[in-house]
Amino acid sequence: MRLAAGILIVFTAFGALAQTGRTEGEIRKIDKDTGKITLRHGPIAGDLEMPAMSMVLQVKDATLLERLKVGDRVAATILKENGVFFIQAAETQPR
Repeated sequence: MRLAAGILIVFTAFGALAQTGRTEGEIRKIDKDTGKITLRHGPIAGDLEMPAMSMVLQVKDATLLERLKVGDRVAATILKENGVFFIQAAETQPR
């Protein structure tokens, strides 16, 4: 019984450390020096369940800083890991 409870605690802790969600939005700012993107997005679906807003997000993949530009519409995967929000992936969308 204790082993099962311990395993449940470990899985719960790992699940709380990393959450993901999908959203669509517009790139408002790119700061290559800090590796951050400001994204004005719609509701985030998935584990995060967040309303529409603008957020400053770290990037997981530095190539996003070169590939995306201000004004791009994107479909993005957002990752929250250890309390930090990241853009994990982003695909540009037609206007």
